[in-house]
Amino acid sequence: MIRSMILAVALAGAVGCVAQDDQTASVEQHTTVAGFDCQNKASISGVQCVSIPVNILNIDVKNVGVLDNSKLNILSNDLNGLSIGDINILNGNNVLNDVVDVTKNDFLNKFNISVAKNNVCAVVSVLGLGICK
Repeated sequence: MIRSMILAVALAGAVGCVAQDDQTASVEQHTTVAGFDCQNKASISGVQCVSIPVNILNIDVKNVGVLDNSKLNILSNDLNGLSIGDINILNGNNVLNDVVDVTKNDFLNKFNISVAKNNVCAVVSVLGLGICK
């Protein structure tokens, strides 16, 4: 039950996005209470989204290159749009599956970018839960 509540807090909240590369300064930032912060990450040649304000849930999309600010905002908004009613918070694996599925859907259907198998990973570091698709 505590795991479920931690995941629920990670997924609840408003829009948050900071678009930046590992070597560059912040380009755009929105004030946020809770949500996801998605940014380009050179070290994985892709995008990383972390839950904020507490970094509980990380999503890495490897080997997809750099996204522009518009696509980073779309991805953040779609992840923030997951509501507690849409997911089974009592099952941590379902939460991770839902987050990965939303992310893969955006890349494939909204950005027209193919993602290789197992290159979208979601991890809840404090609980040791993770999944890659």
